Amino acid sequence: MIGLIVRALPFWVREPLLVAVGIPFSGLLFYAAIRDQEWIGAALGTAVAVFTAVRIHTIRRALETRRRQKAMEGMKRIEGI
Repeated sequence: MIGLIVRALPFWVREPLLVAVGIPFSGLLFYAAIRDQEWIGAALGTAVAVFTAVRIHTIRRALETRRRQKAMEGMKRIEGI
């Protein structure tokens, strides 16, 4: 059910939401791994942190592309193309 809701959300809502949930969740997993002295918690925390880092990278690339497109549209308008 949650997967369906997340898939239905637009990119600019879904990605920051996944980052906002991923960062504290990975911290919680790291804390549990240290408290319980279990390596599986640390491995899961690392996996969630990497997944979140990939999402942050995706958002950053999309923002850069969007800014570049707006700059090109502005240049086209100035040049009269």
